[in-house]
Amino acid sequence: LSSLLVINTISAILAQQVRQIGMMKAVGARTYQIFSLYELSMLIIGIAALLIAVPLGYLGTKLTIGILTGIINFDFENIDIPMPILITQAVLSLFVPMFVAMIPIISGSRVTVHQALNDYGLNNVNFGRSFVDRFLSYIRGIPRPMLLSLRNTFRKKVRLSLTIIALSLGSAIFIAVISVYAGLLGTLDEALSYYRFDILVSFTRPYRIEQISAEVDRVSGVVSAETFGITSTRLQKPDGSESDSILMLAPPDNTVLINPTIISGRWLVPGEEGAVVINTDVLRETPDTTVGDQIELNIEGSSKTWQVVGVARSVMSGPMIYTTYPYFARTMGRYGLASAVYLATEQHDPAYQEEMAKYLKSHFEGAGINVASTNKVAELRATAITQFNVIFIFLMLRAVLLTVVGGFGLTGTMSLNVIERTREIGVMRAIGASNGDVMRIVIVEGVLIGVISWVIGLILAYPGSI
Repeated sequence: LSSLLVINTISAILAQQVRQIGMMKAVGARTYQIFSLYELSMLIIGIAALLIAVPLGYLGTKLTIGILTGIINFDFENIDIPMPILITQAVLSLFVPMFVAMIPIISGSRVTVHQALNDYGLNNVNFGRSFVDRFLSYIRGIPRPMLLSLRNTFRKKVRLSLTIIALSLGSAIFIAVISVYAGLLGTLDEALSYYRFDILVSFTRPYRIEQISAEVDRVSGVVSAETFGITSTRLQKPDGSESDSILMLAPPDNTVLINPTIISGRWLVPGEEGAVVINTDVLRETPDTTVGDQIELNIEGSSKTWQVVGVARSVMSGPMIYTTYPYFARTMGRYGLASAVYLATEQHDPAYQEEMAKYLKSHFEGAGINVASTNKVAELRATAITQFNVIFIFLMLRAVLLTVVGGFGLTGTMSLNVIERTREIGVMRAIGASNGDVMRIVIVEGVLIGVISWVIGLILAYPGSI
């Protein structure tokens, strides 16, 4: 996009100095000398841009890191820009403008003395030859100044195309970034529908369910509670190795505090024996595992074969395997015991969940039940949003920069269009056009380019978001 801006800039310079180029040629200047002169001017522009960009890049780095350190709660002591980055920036700043400006400079330096002295201020484009021009010529029923703006917009089609590309890309990325962020939050809410509870309290060892339930009943603000069996297991892979630790969860029959999304197979049937439901994170360990397969799990040093009856979507919980509590309790020798309790509370806001978690920990430990950890669903959502925000800030910074560059491109295009129509505007004034009339013609042309770019950007934003 910066390259498109360079092309528009050098084109504007050449349009302003076309008569000067003719005078230079009239006194004996060669085409290659004029070419070298303007290439040197682009080198000077590149040097100026580099001198501005390096300190701005350093300040931008500090600003971005300052934002990110606030999000991820991490401190940076030193901020240095690596030398390879500075070298890359220098090469791009010095040589890219010279390279992309070659085409308009070559075209401008070939202008003859006759063309320079006769065409200055006139638009010598042969309007009416293309399909777009012929289509515009049939438009009726709109004010003539607006019709003139419409036709002026499509006079220089190459320049128009470059400007629309710049604006459309900026628009598309801006819309896509906002869309992706909204989609991430929507997906997060959909994923968190798995959690029908508010607080999970895990214990250091299994305790009697009756004891846990009795203590929960003494806590006001708890709407419902379910005790779960929990242990860690390892999956035996086909090559003989073992997976990393996987959490095995044994909810009570007909649980209402978790809502797994089954993507294949089915959920557990009450009283079912030897059956498991795995989540999609487990499939990363053994991608070939499908519903109906037998898997071997190593639980506390003892291996046992289980049948996969379903696959559930993972919800930021890591690898997890579900089985029925009665069979789990009998297999583990933990009948009537539970390692965790899931609780739904009266209020669901983060502050309330935080206070309840502290109170529950204190209450259980006061009753002789040692708490290993407490997890809050609101905190899980906040953590996920924080991670999304890190990505969103980077994407939004890039989208804003692209939009600004596209706006500069539109400014250059409009300025160049006005410069090329200097004599045309003079004729309009001679027949009575006011400042407002001329301004409206130019503004409508710019708005039209913006609307076209927005429509294209909106279309491009859909695949960009995907």
